[in-house]
Amino acid sequence: MPLPTALVIRTLSAFLLGSVLLVSCEEAVEIQFDVTRSRLVLSSSFIPDQPVVLQVTATRSRGSVAPAPITDARVSLFEGMELAEELTYFPESKGNQGGTYRTTSFKPQVGRQYTIHVAAPGYDPVSAVSSIPEPVKIKTLAVKRLSMTEVDGTAIYDYHLLVDYADPVDETNYYDLRMSQMVVPFKLNRQGDTIREQPYLKSVSTPVYETSNSEVISILLKDKQNSDIIDVHLQSRLDPHSELLGEVIAELRTVSPEYYFYHRSIARPDELPNSGLKDPVIIYNNVLSGLGVFAGYTSVRQGLNLTQR
Repeated sequence: MPLPTALVIRTLSAFLLGSVLLVSCEEAVEIQFDVTRSRLVLSSSFIPDQPVVLQVTATRSRGSVAPAPITDARVSLFEGMELAEELTYFPESKGNQGGTYRTTSFKPQVGRQYTIHVAAPGYDPVSAVSSIPEPVKIKTLAVKRLSMTEVDGTAIYDYHLLVDYADPVDETNYYDLRMSQMVVPFKLNRQGDTIREQPYLKSVSTPVYETSNSEVISILLKDKQNSDIIDVHLQSRLDPHSELLGEVIAELRTVSPEYYFYHRSIARPDELPNSGLKDPVIIYNNVLSGLGVFAGYTSVRQGLNLTQR
């Protein structure tokens, strides 16, 4: 699964102190470095009972246009000290981007440590370690202060989403709380009957940022915050002439430290106040002798109908 790029937007509620609210889109991360010697870059986030998918590129040399895809690497996945599988390269079927390396039979499990080793001609070999944490359940999902207005033909449902989760005590846990809106597209036939089509997930927005369809509102959390219940101010935007409101979906990812610190690093560029200058962005990296991230997570989802609470 390719890793997302991210853009920080301002926090919406006092509980977010110590957490990161971001907007992300599910695209491969393009890490740009000017280095004297090109290094391998790994990009992978993996989940239980699914193939491990890894993108391997190389840092761009000075003056080049794009990172170089690596198609001739030897990629080995270990579970503990045992070889789990040699990953197979699958070329990209569309576009000019490089393909991915994937397991074809092995699927990782919760609570086990995995190490990826990558060697390619002309580059130093690299490795990275991560694991998949135990999933944490969403205890309750609720909505308050729901209102609907129509602006320029768009129906805007404004509400606060309340999320409570069963954070284990006496241990450090990391989370990525993601929110989206299920909508049901429809058409009217000649008799005026409503014909419902296949539902799909659509982005939600915030009062200060309107997302595109490829973006996801996401909150990175470390353990429980000051409030027992997470309170996020959201907006669902629909075309009332072609879309019916479905459930709002909360996805709670329980993530590895590698996942959390990597996404936090690309989400917070930390501008210097009133100076017009920026600190250098230091991207978290858990790839030994290389760059990028190899990180596991697990996920639970829960939906809530906004109009039938």
